[in-house]
Amino acid sequence: MWSTIVAVLGTLAGVALAGYAQRSGDRQAREHAHRQDVTHAVAQLLEAIVRHREVHWLSVESRRTGAAETAEDRTALATTRSAATVARDRVGLLVVSDPELLTAAETAWRTAVQLPDIVLGPVTDGRFSPEVEAALETAREQCRAAHTALRIAGSAYVHGR
Repeated sequence: MWSTIVAVLGTLAGVALAGYAQRSGDRQAREHAHRQDVTHAVAQLLEAIVRHREVHWLSVESRRTGAAETAEDRTALATTRSAATVARDRVGLLVVSDPELLTAAETAWRTAVQLPDIVLGPVTDGRFSPEVEAALETAREQCRAAHTALRIAGSAYVHGR
């Protein structure tokens, strides 16, 4: 009789251990998939922000040469802003438990999409007024800093879990 009890207890312990191992493996697989999704989402956001900034700065340089803003310029800015917004929203949907990453994503997005809000004004000798040039330089530095902060926060989230 004792051998039967030991056999049953051994079987139950084996089933419990196998169930625990399965759940643990499933959890690890879900966490790995989540990290990959977040990595991809942050990379998409970084890329979308870079594209938006690129379109903006090309437009600024075009204005410095005396070219007028075109419908294509406005469309390119709107398109890249939308891509950056979608990418930011994806990060927000995937990451709910890391305020540092969410703040970095929002800041990087906001600094980039607010670039076109700088009123350029007239050009003299290939330059805007000193105030506009200072505002452009400040915005450029803020964008770079926010971009770096997002990259660091994304890396910490992905590799720190």
